[in-house]
Amino acid sequence: MIENLTVGKAAAFFSIKENLTHAVVDELFKELRKKHGTTRNNVFRHIRECVGDACWSAICFKYEAPPVFLDSASGMREELLGYLLLVEYQEHVAVFTSRLSLPSAFKTKHLAPVATSRVEGAIAHEDAVFQKMRMRNMSVSQHVMRNKTLEAPNLANVVGPAGSRRYAPQTYAVTVDGTYRTATPSTGRIGVRSGKVDHEDLIEFAVTTIDALRQDPVDVSPFIKTFARPISLTDALSLSQPSAIAVDTARLAEAVIGDDATKATYRLVSTEGETSELSIDEIEALLSDLEPALIIEGDGKMRSARLPDQGDECARISLNKSRIALRSLTLGASASVKVESRSVALGEDPDQRTLQSFLDEENSFIVLFDDVTLSYVDGQVFQDEAMFDGGRGVLPYLLPEASLQTVVSEKGNFVANQVEFDDTSTFGAIVEHVAAEDDVLVCDDLGDEWADFIGIREDAGFVQVSFYHAKHGPLELSAGSFHIAVSQAIKNLGNMMLPPERMEAKIEGWSTTYNAPNQPTQIEKIIRNNTGDIGASVARGRNAPDVRRRAIIVTSSLSKQAVEDAFSDIQKGKRPSHSFVQLYWLLQSFFSACTEVGATGSIVCQP
Repeated sequence: MIENLTVGKAAAFFSIKENLTHAVVDELFKELRKKHGTTRNNVFRHIRECVGDACWSAICFKYEAPPVFLDSASGMREELLGYLLLVEYQEHVAVFTSRLSLPSAFKTKHLAPVATSRVEGAIAHEDAVFQKMRMRNMSVSQHVMRNKTLEAPNLANVVGPAGSRRYAPQTYAVTVDGTYRTATPSTGRIGVRSGKVDHEDLIEFAVTTIDALRQDPVDVSPFIKTFARPISLTDALSLSQPSAIAVDTARLAEAVIGDDATKATYRLVSTEGETSELSIDEIEALLSDLEPALIIEGDGKMRSARLPDQGDECARISLNKSRIALRSLTLGASASVKVESRSVALGEDPDQRTLQSFLDEENSFIVLFDDVTLSYVDGQVFQDEAMFDGGRGVLPYLLPEASLQTVVSEKGNFVANQVEFDDTSTFGAIVEHVAAEDDVLVCDDLGDEWADFIGIREDAGFVQVSFYHAKHGPLELSAGSFHIAVSQAIKNLGNMMLPPERMEAKIEGWSTTYNAPNQPTQIEKIIRNNTGDIGASVARGRNAPDVRRRAIIVTSSLSKQAVEDAFSDIQKGKRPSHSFVQLYWLLQSFFSACTEVGATGSIVCQP
């Protein structure tokens, strides 16, 4: 009855790593029937019949299963039909199926995923028009939109690079020469919109698609290249080799030290002698030891990592099928340090683990490759061709401010009769320079903090709301000093709508002086009020139809020129440092999160 099969053109495509013989397919069909509790009731069954250079196998049978809407304890069963069609061609296989699935052991032994890049090459042609896309946010922040689906006649006209950089396409639909195609690159599933067709047309579709998958990807759509696309580790290793690894010390510090807004979740303990918690100074020393990037050596599954120009192994990694595992770490005192939860007493955590195990489980390390477009970040390989564009996706968002060159602290020093912030502090630079044009400027630092400063500017009906987040640190190309500021900025993006139910308490809190830690001052929290009625200004900032919302990180720790130089070096073929790659991803995450809520993210920094 195979001639009665009529379904749509959609299949999952795999490469074959161990031959599918007549005996293998026969055993597969027996396993499928056994799995569903039946050894008979075949509607059709064919094994490796040939059409041209392709071979096809198919099975369809009846089986019983509990209704999905009744508990299995009811004893009720319903009769179902399932089918599976395999098309083998040129060391690939297409799997068409309904209500049946390949056993995992069979897939592991005989099949391998088709490279994501080849699925892109087969579907996302240079002339493809993207009309629908489901995307996943690759940010680790808990405050960003995790998934979104976009649909338009041409997504390239409505999705800008700033809003796509930290999103990874999961599924998409395109039209090419009037044909509507869908793809899920991670699973190798490809479909073509059509009416229902018979098995002969399915075989032709499989052969045509496999021919496309076998071609080296060329002329991929410029639109898909605007996304930082996650690719499988297998694909990455086929293109390049790991060259360096570094611990994500900023994330580790946040976990064991915390910040102004978040308390530490874990403690570090020493296992040398009597168990004791590491002091802040000891943690800082450990973080300093863990900061250097290690050079990866070897060509097997297990590889060593060493400090440059030193012979002793400092770490070891394992290149697994889907992730890179950190197998050992001996930098500094790391080998004698363990991690515990702060929710239990010192030394009594049953889940106490080594620092190496903690970093591995949390994916708190970054791996760079010989190919500068590839980076292993947050447990996933990303390919970002925009790293070669000279910084066009980042540099416009970096705004130079000369006054930050003389800044020596974030908030400055405080005395009881002080009436303004020090001009050598980041706070002072915001008040006197960065936010100088705002009609309303209030200090919102400490307490129920949305930002360090909130500014409102009105000009001929134009309204602008700005949230300023201040940071200070040594001048460097590192994500370390940005993690806390970016986290705070993203967390408070929703508050840029100035929610009315919270504003009464906010405005009341602004009507006081600034109380620095352990030192009250005479600095008015309302720094500037040129409109006379802050409540009315807030209302206009909330309700104006064309209001512009800005989330701004003001920092003395970054130089725009240094970032320009880093991108220039990349274009010349120099591999970026691991710290710059972390900084790049963090900034892209910030800009993308701002775009999601209709805000503009930017960094005010040194020239």
